[in-house]
Amino acid sequence: MNGFKITEQGDIVEKIYKHRDNYHKKGMFLGWEQLHKHYSMTLGNCTDWTGYPMSGKTQVLMELLVNTSKFYGWKHLVYFPDVGNNVEIVADLIHKKTGKSFNPNAENVITDIEITHAMEWVMRHFHIVTRSDTKGKLSPKDFWEWAIKLSKTDEGLHTASIDSWKDMSHDYEKHGGYAQYLEYILPLRNHIAEENNLHLHTIIHPKLTEKENGKRPAPSPYDLKGGSEWFNSGKSMITVHREDILSNEVIIYFNKIKPRSIGEVGSIKMYFDKDRLTYYFQDAENNNYTKYYATEQRNVISNQFPTKLPLIEPDIVNGKELLSFSEKMNKDVPF
Repeated sequence: MNGFKITEQGDIVEKIYKHRDNYHKKGMFLGWEQLHKHYSMTLGNCTDWTGYPMSGKTQVLMELLVNTSKFYGWKHLVYFPDVGNNVEIVADLIHKKTGKSFNPNAENVITDIEITHAMEWVMRHFHIVTRSDTKGKLSPKDFWEWAIKLSKTDEGLHTASIDSWKDMSHDYEKHGGYAQYLEYILPLRNHIAEENNLHLHTIIHPKLTEKENGKRPAPSPYDLKGGSEWFNSGKSMITVHREDILSNEVIIYFNKIKPRSIGEVGSIKMYFDKDRLTYYFQDAENNNYTKYYATEQRNVISNQFPTKLPLIEPDIVNGKELLSFSEKMNKDVPF
């Protein structure tokens, strides 16, 4: 009746056994054990990201997307007007992929051949939506339907990300206001993700909160406009917070994690390497301040993943293929 039905045994008979078998199965490893404890990425799910301007939320999301492409060959649809134009977006993705800077005065400046090879890799894994008409409008529903179409092509698609919610076209009046609109659009988003085996990411800016002792506390999902609706409908909700915008230290709060198998509520502290445009963990147990980057820890997890990763395309540096990671994944060794 009106789009609803009573569940019959035949509707779930296959899925319920998979539910038992996957009850404790985590999502994709994103590069660090410390992060993996709290959050992993699965298909058929959604993640909402928030944080004040210049907190690093977009850079965190972009790095995790790049890592899923490097580790698993995932492909992404992204609409990132907050990052900049299409050249700036591609440059950031290349910078993250290679660790090489586009600043000609930097010691790690990227070469022409490195740009060429990395750009081919980025364009193969990222569909970057850009505005071709100043009058063009793109609603969240339009964007997600675009993702569905791409997911059904031979190349496939795994994630679709919006940065940020304010840059989309929203028909609030049609639904009677902002709160009523969220009541409609967020459950629809969850349904689209589940039915089409996609992971949908959304970045939303919070309302400004009052400062405490001269510092602004980390925003929670309730600090979003319509916060209760976001929290009620949200699956995983993450805050990226930088207390001092001049510092490279960020605290990531995992406010809500669903389903429970993919992680747990809590927080972690990470650091941003501006030269490499990537994040790292810092060894706090001694004074040598060892930096742990995702590329150095991606094979650390052993006992949690008894199965091998699928074969991915090799990295290319200076025209040479680095096959060691792909070769390792073809051997009978744990992840």
